[in-house]
Amino acid sequence: MNNPRISVIMPCYNRKDYVSTAIESILTQSYKDFELIIIDDASTDGTSDIIKKYEQQDSRIKYLRNKDNKGLIYNLNKGLEAARGEYIARMDDDDISLPERFQKQIEFLDKNPDVTVLGTFIETFGDAFVESWIKETDPDVLKILLNFHNPMCHPSIMMRHSFLKQHNLKYSYKGLHAEEYYLWKNIILKGGKLANLPEVLLRYRTHKSSISKEKETSKIQLKTAKQIRLDLLSRYYPKKIAKKKLEQIYIYPFSKSNKKILYETFEKIGEKDLIAQETIQYLQNKYCGKNQSDMHIFFAANDKFSTHLCVTIASILYNSIPNETFNFYILDGGISKKNKQNIYKLSRIKTFNIEFIQINDDLFTNCVLTADCKHITKQTYYRYLIPKIKPELEKTFYFDCDIVVESSLSEFWNTPLENYYCAVVEELYKGSIEDQKRLNIGSYFNAGIMLINNRLWVEENISETLFNNTIKLKDKIKWVDQDVLNYTFDNRVKFVSPKYNLQQSAFFEGKANKYSHIELEMSKITPTIIHFNGYLKPW
Repeated sequence: MNNPRISVIMPCYNRKDYVSTAIESILTQSYKDFELIIIDDASTDGTSDIIKKYEQQDSRIKYLRNKDNKGLIYNLNKGLEAARGEYIARMDDDDISLPERFQKQIEFLDKNPDVTVLGTFIETFGDAFVESWIKETDPDVLKILLNFHNPMCHPSIMMRHSFLKQHNLKYSYKGLHAEEYYLWKNIILKGGKLANLPEVLLRYRTHKSSISKEKETSKIQLKTAKQIRLDLLSRYYPKKIAKKKLEQIYIYPFSKSNKKILYETFEKIGEKDLIAQETIQYLQNKYCGKNQSDMHIFFAANDKFSTHLCVTIASILYNSIPNETFNFYILDGGISKKNKQNIYKLSRIKTFNIEFIQINDDLFTNCVLTADCKHITKQTYYRYLIPKIKPELEKTFYFDCDIVVESSLSEFWNTPLENYYCAVVEELYKGSIEDQKRLNIGSYFNAGIMLINNRLWVEENISETLFNNTIKLKDKIKWVDQDVLNYTFDNRVKFVSPKYNLQQSAFFEGKANKYSHIELEMSKITPTIIHFNGYLKPW
């Protein structure tokens, strides 16, 4: 009897509700030359009877049953030992393979002998929503992404049996609860290649009680995956540096990562592995910022705050990526020539354009400073004039000077503003609930960091409205212009992630109506902008 071309390995344990569907999705494949090795890990719920029934009906099924429960890694290796096929296909006991899966995978592998492991795109379904993480196909892209996460779906893969035998590779307990990720690491280290077919060929069932959801197993899985990433990235950096970078590059999809560090790491890996520049550029564009970002950033400062302004600009430049350019506009409340020179010297970090714009203080005679804002100067009101000073700009940033930028601003800058006046972060100080009541508005944002829809401000003559509302609210104002901006823009602002304005109140007894606990905690770990708002400054 000839060996089958494909050996399908399917460990199984207590899956009486799903195992029939999984088995039938394999038996009805359009490609017929396979054996289905089912390893029953001492099921107790009737699963064994279902498997035996299918075994009697189809001679391609090879049924192995353990006397005791041995766990997934043991069963996967038992399947490998029993396999006779040229290709090893994986299948889980609760997933569904689409009918053309094997046909399309074997055709690809026959035509691409350099590819060792071939996965597919997947569709997730079940009782816990999980977005598919399988979005890349190219072997070089996957090789790079493997340093940060597992870019393959294990039950969708087909791999070359000969490669595993040649290099004596199998599943290892060193990769506990991330066993496939550990195997992909070893395959890559032995010169193998990973790829994904850009077509959904597996329906992947999600459970609330899966390995990644259970508290204890998820803890082990996280620890294992972290070590795999460190092992891989340590090929390019000393271990200590690699560990530091992995702390700054939060795993896929990289939305919480320091974009500059990620950009530079892609570059380093590409140089070391001689990966084509267009591949590296593809990754940098997709995960670090796809567009050339020519940013316009306003500040308002007097000489007292010029040192803090200098620090803020330096942090922006230092943490930027190459496709970002900066135009700074300083609404000048009396910055000395010497301190202006200090700011110009920041071009040693990265070149930029800058304008110091003199403001007539007589325009702000009706703009009050309050006893609650002794640490704030009248320059805070200068932002009212932005649409009059630069009416040609589509959008602008306005930043206070008491901030430090920790990552690239591109993602924030490219936030769609639609018909909102600005993109902002909720005021995280718990007292802002009273501020909402005082002003009779629906929400309250922190105005120290704003992405301004300058086009809309110009069209609706917002400057005049802000000045008029300052007079109107004179007896109600507590937090100076921030009150006026909140009153004027009530329900017409776009709330964005707190990572763009991580206020110090987030670390004390603050509040967050717009953000989940997880989102707030993640922003504390990987902020884009840290805002030292309030009268207690670190300096």
